[in-house]
Amino acid sequence: MSILATIKDHSGRIYRGIQLLLLLSIGAGAFGALNMLDGFPADSAFAVSIVATTLALLVLMYMRSSVVHRLQTAAMAEAEKHHFLTRDAMTGAMTRRYFLDALRDSLGTLRKRHEASLVLIDLDHFKQLNDTFGHQFGDLTLAHVVKAADRIFADGVVGRLGGDEFGVILPHSDLTAITRDVRRLLDTMRDGKSYEGKTIPLSVSVGVALAPAHASSPTELMLLADLALYESKAAGRGRVTVFDEEMLSDKRYRRLIERELQAAVYLGELELHYQPIVHADSSLYAFEGLIRWRHPVRGLISPAEFIPIAERSTLIDMVGEWVFKRACADIAHFQGRRISINVSGEQLKRDEIVAMCERVLRETGCSATHFIIEITETVATAATPEILRRLGALRSLGFHIALDDFGTGHCGFNYLKTLPIDSIKVDRSYIRSLADDQVAQIFVSALAQIACIQNVTIVAEGVETSQEFALAKAAGCSRFQGYFFGRPVARDKIGLASASLPDPLALSAA
Repeated sequence: MSILATIKDHSGRIYRGIQLLLLLSIGAGAFGALNMLDGFPADSAFAVSIVATTLALLVLMYMRSSVVHRLQTAAMAEAEKHHFLTRDAMTGAMTRRYFLDALRDSLGTLRKRHEASLVLIDLDHFKQLNDTFGHQFGDLTLAHVVKAADRIFADGVVGRLGGDEFGVILPHSDLTAITRDVRRLLDTMRDGKSYEGKTIPLSVSVGVALAPAHASSPTELMLLADLALYESKAAGRGRVTVFDEEMLSDKRYRRLIERELQAAVYLGELELHYQPIVHADSSLYAFEGLIRWRHPVRGLISPAEFIPIAERSTLIDMVGEWVFKRACADIAHFQGRRISINVSGEQLKRDEIVAMCERVLRETGCSATHFIIEITETVATAATPEILRRLGALRSLGFHIALDDFGTGHCGFNYLKTLPIDSIKVDRSYIRSLADDQVAQIFVSALAQIACIQNVTIVAEGVETSQEFALAKAAGCSRFQGYFFGRPVARDKIGLASASLPDPLALSAA
């Protein structure tokens, strides 16, 4: 029963009691008046009337007090319900739905536009904070960000838009004041959050868009502020960026791809296709896992289109982890053959790559010796001592390290002395030119001789014909990969009835 129905039912019973008391009072008064006319004493009748009237008044006062109390209780319950619907339980910030409603209201109508600003705040490295200090600290950190934003943007409305993303609506577009307040927020985050006797520094990235200067609709304003936020993250995080028209060139598309790729990881739209790597006798050695994105609308999207976008943010870490987990799940299908996976240079810039590999191996029970990690020649030439240390740590776990696309950049033979590698994949441009290019012949042969001294294996990439296969073997290559042996296909389309491939085309896509 609703509170109003309860009040109505309760008040109805009291009201009927008051009516009876008043009727008794009137009756007693009338009886006393008749007795007085007849010359009889009427004291008792008047006393009854007075008592009945007094009781009726007291009951009325009680009813009023009861109704007021119940209405107050109902109002408090409604306020609590509204707070529950509009406020995030963990942080106290406004929920996304009501924040977007507030943003719409703050911009005014078509006839009367209001000045407003949207500030988007993203907590940097939130996943690492959770992994390192625990989810309790992560929750406290989110609440700390909201508390600081509430204090600094006193005239604003703070909302939680996602896991670690927040928004602030300001009722003005004073860019100087906004920038000043955002820098106060950045400084507050750098001061850190105390936890278990330690002060842990934090960082946020911020994007700002103004209305109506940049946009007049809430959807457009949110998009533009998001682009500015993306720029802050791409530029190194821990900073503020105000939207600029130049950001609309191709960044909107990149941001769209980034968001859809993040969703693709969770929605199962990514696939790992495998291409065989064989020995000189065509017997199977390993498979290279190549990522594919099967978009529900755009179809198959090339990794050349989405990997560079992922590398502009830590999304590459998420994609890289998905690839390794998928390879671990598929390894049992390949009867002891290795799987080779590509690791981005951006992943190697962070220690998380080693921790992630250790964790996934532990969770899946796989051995690192079953996997080859491929890095590009570009990564090798720009390798810092930290990157070399991470490669060494991965190699210590049991991973084989392969140098991919060798010959495309400026990685000279002297690099082979210091790089922690087990194999070198010669770029396909040299393999295609072996028949008629003396420079390619000398290059591959010299590389094979140096690799033999260094105990490093040479893999010929892009082998497409029997002639290229024969020439690559003659030049000193010991392993081979290319369409001649099979195109990249999904795991279920690969047949492993035999460990060898007498027919080089046995693993081609059906």
